[in-house]
Amino acid sequence: MMGMIQITDSDRKKITDFVDLVERIRAQPFMSEFQKNNLFDIIYSRPNAPKPNEELFRSFILDVRKLYMESAPTSFKKMFPIFMQYVDSDEKIELQKCQSDYEENLTISFPAGIPVKESKTIKNILDDWFSGHYFHEDEKKKDTISNLGGAEDFYKWIFVDNIGGFVFEFAFSLEDLAKRLLSREGAIPAVL
Repeated sequence: MMGMIQITDSDRKKITDFVDLVERIRAQPFMSEFQKNNLFDIIYSRPNAPKPNEELFRSFILDVRKLYMESAPTSFKKMFPIFMQYVDSDEKIELQKCQSDYEENLTISFPAGIPVKESKTIKNILDDWFSGHYFHEDEKKKDTISNLGGAEDFYKWIFVDNIGGFVFEFAFSLEDLAKRLLSREGAIPAVL
């Protein structure tokens, strides 16, 4: 613990905001639906199975997108370098692996053909759904979603699966790291 760098007030606020966001996501009503249902049942609902509540899902992704959208102050892209400044050497390895897994996941590609006419990465698919369906910000992405035809369920499954991956794999492990940093910080008396 000797030589640990004191977290700046600005970074402490960013780390605290990140933890608060992840806790808000954890408390979302959709999380319990997501955790108890098979993902295929959520998207490909059996004929008599209740459909997932789309408004609960929309509320859930309003928060989750703050982890993904690079412009958000709590995005993984912005948080990785902040965490990296304050972690110890073992945590650095853990954090580098998490960052590498995150970036690698975004580049996984689905070849052109069925279900889409052009090759798409996970990042493309997330961007299409966030900006083309849920937040209607981008006309081209809206066209991409509306032109999927029969492939829309599969495409949405990829979207939901990766949203879940962000939360369960990345956000929860980074939340744990963030809490360790903040508790360590509270346990270390200020140097006069």
